[in-house]
Order: sequence, then structure tokens, then C-alpha cells
Amino acid sequence: MIDDFRQIRHVTILGVGLIGGSLGLALKAKGFQGKITGLGRRMSTLNHALRRKAIDVATTDFEEGLCEAELAVICTPVDLIPAMAQSIAESVPDTKPLVITDVGSVKGQIVKSIEQFFTAKKHNHLHFVGSHPMAGSHRSGVDAARVDLFEGAKCIVTPADETDPRALQLVADLWKFAGAELHQLPPDEHDILIAGASHLPHLIASILTNTVGELRSNSAEALDFAATGFRDTTRIAAGSPEIWTGIFMQNAPALMQMIDILSENFTQFKTFLENRNANGITQILVRAKILRESLEER
Repeated sequence: MIDDFRQIRHVTILGVGLIGGSLGLALKAKGFQGKITGLGRRMSTLNHALRRKAIDVATTDFEEGLCEAELAVICTPVDLIPAMAQSIAESVPDTKPLVITDVGSVKGQIVKSIEQFFTAKKHNHLHFVGSHPMAGSHRSGVDAARVDLFEGAKCIVTPADETDPRALQLVADLWKFAGAELHQLPPDEHDILIAGASHLPHLIASILTNTVGELRSNSAEALDFAATGFRDTTRIAAGSPEIWTGIFMQNAPALMQMIDILSENFTQFKTFLENRNANGITQILVRAKILRESLEER
């Protein structure tokens, strides 16, 4: 198995949308000399990726798309990733070594499912490494792909106990080559941290948008007066409902923990309001201000 990304001569990207398209563009811009195949369901989308020069070859056929691949990157919604890994396993010969990674923002259930499947089917030639590049947009599709999407972005790789160390190194090298800053976490630890840092904010933005959207008087709606603060706070609510439903469902246990903590904080704030406790409210706001300003230093 190749354990140095610079030696890779063929990468297959499954799902050439925002993330997959941006990966293809980034690899090319960074000087990747190998071939990039785009594998997807619709040739219309793949042809658009070809026109954008995010990929070199396009196909909807798994065997054709994977016959030369040394590294496969699954860039589909999270609820499709295990099925994609199984389709890969069924499409490559038992003698062909292949490293597989993904870009999903949920890792525990995905890593466990794929590892169990590979072990049960004795797919010793296949090596899966979970990864999560924390780069994206409320926009989707290859039209939104950017050559610099991963530049300076954090990317978390989530090896399991059974993960091959050479496969882990290869996947880490892939994301570093694309410009990302690498971090490593166990899958379950990743899920609880990302539930707080990414999934809960999207949920809050969506609920906030719905709440304000329903607020109206006899003469106007609250959204008529939505200024920069509201727009900045709720921008991510414009993301794909289908994609985010899958994320929330896949990471439900961790997200429910975050919702419980958030509910406790809301209850505390409400109590301060009821008791006209200005000092308590100020302490909450001061702590939030300090934490938010610290983000600029990270």
C-alpha cells in the first residue's frame, strides 16, 4: 500500500459538490500530478465539474471509477457514507489495495459501521480512515466549489483502534496537501465536540430564524427589521435541509446532550430576568464576550 501522498497517481472523488469539487480544485492548484476521477449519480453534475476542471474524468460506474484508484474520498451526505463504502468494497477486486476516507461531520457511527462491515466481509485490502475537513458554506454544489476552501481550515482525522497507520498518514497528507491544518481525535470525542461547535449553532440559527419569522404585528413582520446582527447570526440556516437532517440524525446522542446544556443555560438566564438580576446577566455576557474574542487568537 502506498503510504506517501506524493506517490499517489489516481484519486477518485465520490460526490463532486462543494467539498468534492473544492478538493479537486485544490489538488490541481497545489500541483497534484495524478488523475482525479469524479464518481457520481448524474452525468450532468459530473460534466459541470469537468467544465470547472475540478476533475479529469467523470463516470457514474463504480467499477470504472475505482479500477485505477489508490485513494477514494467519499464526499456525500453523512447518511450515505456507509453505503458508499460498501459499494466501493463490492466494486474493487479483493487483490486491489485501496485507502478510503470521507468528509462527514459525524464520525462515531460512520467509522464503526464501515469498520464492522470490512471486518465481517474480510476486506483486508481496504483501509478506511474517517476525516472531517471543517470547511464549507451555506451554498452547495460544484458551482460553490473554491480552490482555497481548505486553506488554513481545520481538518480532523478520526482513526479507530484498527486503523492502519500508513493509511492514516496518507489521509493526513492528503488534507495537508490541500492546505488544511490537521488534528486527530477519537471518533466519539469528535462527535461530542463538533455537536457543540458546529451542529448546535446550525440548529440554533434555524430555530431562531423560524421564531423571528413567525413574529408579526398588525402592521409589520419582525423580519422586515432584520439587520446585520440577525443576518450574521442566522446565515448558516440557509444550508441544505436534507444534508443537515442527516447530520442531526447521525449525531443525535451528542446533539441531545448539547441541547440539554443549552436548555439549562436558557433557564438560568430566564431566572436572572425574572429576578431582575442585572449582575447575573452581566456575568453571562462578559464571559461570552471574552470567549468570543479569544476565537480570534486560535
